[in-house]
Amino acid sequence: MKKGVKDETWVDHEIFTSKGRKIKHPWITITDNSSFLFNAAFVHLSNLSKNTHVVLGFSRKKKAITFQFTSDPQALGALTFVLQAGRASIQLRSFFNYHLLNVSDWVGRYIPEKVRIPKTGEVWAINLESKLPEK
Repeated sequence: MKKGVKDETWVDHEIFTSKGRKIKHPWITITDNSSFLFNAAFVHLSNLSKNTHVVLGFSRKKKAITFQFTSDPQALGALTFVLQAGRASIQLRSFFNYHLLNVSDWVGRYIPEKVRIPKTGEVWAINLESKLPEK
């Protein structure tokens, strides 16, 4: 190729800098078998790998499920979650049954957000009325 002539066929060239899939958006998925799945972006964003337990909450008025992560297994309501391959999950049919939630109505992906709750503090929450559209 002549000096000073641009080769436009390489405009999409990108250097590979890390292995693994890059997920830009954090989300929490409710599955049809009553599980909560936390994607790798959420695990990273929330420093979930530093914790071992989650305390769940529910507000019927706000139609929101809250997640407070802790490394204290003695915390009130603390439940162990599974961290595997950069993602996390917990299966909780009893949570849905206790709150009289038909899990099939809520299956899907939700974008979590941090909220401050009086007497509880800052927690992650998903609004059940804000399900992401299916692909």
